[in-house]
Amino acid sequence: MSGNYLVVFDAGTGGGRCTIFDATGRQLMSEYREWRYRQPQVAPAAREFSPDQFFALLADACQTALTKADIEPSEVAAVTATSQREGCVFLDASGEPLYAGPNMDWRAQQEANQLAKEAGPDIYRFSGHWPHAMFPAWRLLWFKKREPELFARIARVLMINDWVLYELSGSQYSEPSNAGETLLFDINRLTWRWDFITELGLNPTLLCDVVSPGTVVGQVTPQAATATGLLAGTPVVVGGADTQMALAGSGVIDDGGCAVSGTSTPLQVATKEPVFDPQHRLWSGCHVFSGRWVLEGNAKGTGVIYRWFRDEFYGPETPFSKVNEEVRQVPPGSGGLLAFLGSAVSLPPEKPFPPSAVYGWNASYEKTGRVKAELGRSILEAIAYAVAGNADILAQVIGKEFSLVMCGGGTRGGLLPAITASVLGKPVAVNPVDEATSLGAAIFAAAGVGLYPDPRQAAEKMVPAPSTISPDPKASAVYRETQKRWLKLFMNLREL
Repeated sequence: MSGNYLVVFDAGTGGGRCTIFDATGRQLMSEYREWRYRQPQVAPAAREFSPDQFFALLADACQTALTKADIEPSEVAAVTATSQREGCVFLDASGEPLYAGPNMDWRAQQEANQLAKEAGPDIYRFSGHWPHAMFPAWRLLWFKKREPELFARIARVLMINDWVLYELSGSQYSEPSNAGETLLFDINRLTWRWDFITELGLNPTLLCDVVSPGTVVGQVTPQAATATGLLAGTPVVVGGADTQMALAGSGVIDDGGCAVSGTSTPLQVATKEPVFDPQHRLWSGCHVFSGRWVLEGNAKGTGVIYRWFRDEFYGPETPFSKVNEEVRQVPPGSGGLLAFLGSAVSLPPEKPFPPSAVYGWNASYEKTGRVKAELGRSILEAIAYAVAGNADILAQVIGKEFSLVMCGGGTRGGLLPAITASVLGKPVAVNPVDEATSLGAAIFAAAGVGLYPDPRQAAEKMVPAPSTISPDPKASAVYRETQKRWLKLFMNLREL
């Protein structure tokens, strides 16, 4: 291919996106398609999706993006994919999907709890994760026990980013950043944990060969070309997990941290070797850059709660810019209102999810005329408190402070980064790219087809300079006290 454009598919939790970049990292067009999951009646927390429907939505987004950007298919140098972590697709021997589930499919709670009790510390030492129902390993055990006929037909396990590339090229490969989210991958040795896989009674042939992000693994097939509008023969390049790709798209490679403000807000620090939390609160995983790893805390339900707030109090059609305009008028501290509606500091394994409560809200607030905005600001402040709390734990575990970049939809408009900077009491860098995760994947696609010698040099050229938001001294003075109150109440509430 002689083109200089890069097409990235991003299969997220709430929807799929196709974004087009040029070789300098400039974002030309991004098309989003929301999707829904079905809830099979096999378990209360079970979630599934239709692979045909989801790929059709991604393909439609691609066709529309190419048309709006006025790009000819022959001008596309490469295509790649990134996705939500922990989501997976099981294929039969003919390559047809038997099951497809997102990271929200928690049907395997019994299996996860049993493995955590029997071997939690051992699993954490090689996988970097404490067992939880969201991980694909336990879903395989669930099918083995409860649907043995379907389990017997499973021939291949693909993470969602792997599956998108399979739909495009027919090739089946994995890469370390999302393979590490299966709990069947050894992040120290960078290979599947074959002895553990055998102990679980799983066939090793279920798992693909693992290659590095940026590896060309095939070409767009004629069938996929018809669906997407891409040119048959376009190189297909391995991508990686969405959070790590957001770090790549924000220039966080060797050190430093990045808070990815989306449905949740994972906060990852780049490390030169695997780092493990003695208390098992943090996740350790593979970076998308070779020879680098990440250590992660998570502020949990953040963007999803702020979206709920917008939908319930302003209406789903109200732009977030309008909501933020009102919220911005509320003074720091939200009049003493403290929200506990999803945000969390990294929790111990036995308490994986935070409590829900609103503290300090009473009828007299109605007289202010700004009750909605006070609640909204208290939610954003809770997100900032949680980011700061996770940053403190990460710094303790790695043994040093680190600079912080923020990216993602939650940073738009600058309100959340401004609050976060004031809570931290130090400047915060903000990635100006709307789709930092997709930019990260584009970096590896560009290197994969030779537009740059390697991903590091691609990142140097394609990642834009961040903006810097400094703390407000008056707000910081307020937050020094309110953050202490929030953390104290959070720790008490989680014991209920």
